[in-house]
Amino acid sequence: MLKRVKFELEDEHGRKSFHIVEGPVSRNDLMKTMDALEMMDQSLEHTPHAPDEGTFFGKVQTLLETTFAAGDFSSSDVAREFEDKYSQPVKLSTISTYLARLADKQYIKRERFGNSWVYRRVYLKPTQVAER
Repeated sequence: MLKRVKFELEDEHGRKSFHIVEGPVSRNDLMKTMDALEMMDQSLEHTPHAPDEGTFFGKVQTLLETTFAAGDFSSSDVAREFEDKYSQPVKLSTISTYLARLADKQYIKRERFGNSWVYRRVYLKPTQVAER
C-alpha cells in the first residue's frame, strides 16, 4: 500500500509551500519532516519585517499592527489615528485605498456593513494537510 503525506504551509503573504512524503514512510521519516516544518513555522512567524515608518504605507501598516491589532475598525478610525499619531493630514480616500489594497493581499479582512466597510486584522497560520 502506497502511503502519501502532504504538508502545506501558507505564510501571511499568501505564499504556499508544500512538502510531500511518498512511499514506505517510517515514523522516524515523519518526525524528521515535522521537525523541519516546525523550524520553517518558527522562521515564518518570527521573520522581522517591521514596517518602514518613513513611508506613508509603513505608517498605515504600523497603526494596523499596534492600534488596530485586535477588533474591528473603519477607514475613518485609521485616518483619525494617523493624524493624531503623525500630526499629518490625510484624506479618507487615501486611507481607504490603502486598506483596500491590504485586503486584496489578505493582510486584513474587509466586510460590508451597511454602505461602508469594516476591517479586521488577519493572522494566518501555516496549515498542515494530511492525505491518506
